[in-house]
Amino acid sequence: MPTDDDSADGFMRLFDDIDRAFRLDAIHGRPGMDPRRRALLTLAMVAAKCQAEAVPEHVRLCVRAGLGKTEIGEVLLQVYCYAGVYASLSGFTAARRALERMEAAGELPPPLGQVGNRPAPARTVAERMAAGLRMRRQLFGDADVDRGLAQADPFTDLFWETTLDFCFGNIWSRPAFDRQLRSELCLAIASATGQVGAVDRHVRSALRGGVSRGRIAEIFLLAYVYGGVYNSLESFRAASSVFSEMAAGGAGPPSQGPCAS
Repeated sequence: MPTDDDSADGFMRLFDDIDRAFRLDAIHGRPGMDPRRRALLTLAMVAAKCQAEAVPEHVRLCVRAGLGKTEIGEVLLQVYCYAGVYASLSGFTAARRALERMEAAGELPPPLGQVGNRPAPARTVAERMAAGLRMRRQLFGDADVDRGLAQADPFTDLFWETTLDFCFGNIWSRPAFDRQLRSELCLAIASATGQVGAVDRHVRSALRGGVSRGRIAEIFLLAYVYGGVYNSLESFRAASSVFSEMAAGGAGPPSQGPCAS
């Protein structure tokens, strides 16, 4: 006669069987992305959605892929910019606890336990804003930025100035990750959290920075798992619209403000 424990095990097996077949085998098993990249992107997705209980699993995936505290911390700083302070803070808190447990168990090799905190080189607000404007032009092009500058107004200037300082002059300018990886992290966060307008913008900057359409599709497949079917679908649709527009020779709508992210 089955016990309550047997019933509970059978109930959870419904999830475990599907999760193993879909997430782990079908999606994580795809050859289109190396495990290091996938580990960083999926960590960004679950942290951005404030799923702190899932962060330890993805921290372990990062460590198993040869990534350590430096890379994990940099991902969570990117989350601060694109999903907010509390998503980042809860991610840092959960990650720290997971890393401490791994260190205590001897599962974190000493080199991966070191924190290489390499901040952006600019120190003052003026320096960061100047660096941020240069980064913004690299990501989106002079024409896009110049259109935004022409539309600037006193009310929204505070937002755009803060974005130049913090988002581009600080986070994007940190040397630990290259531009391509940061673009991919932005796409992962935007797709998993349903920020369709941000998906549109970051598809454009990602393509400009050398991210392939195939890689973009792989990111949106990860969002299918970690953000849900509709966020993934809307991301595919937004990217397809950008591809069609670019194929037709369109420059696309101008950014709002001087440095839209």
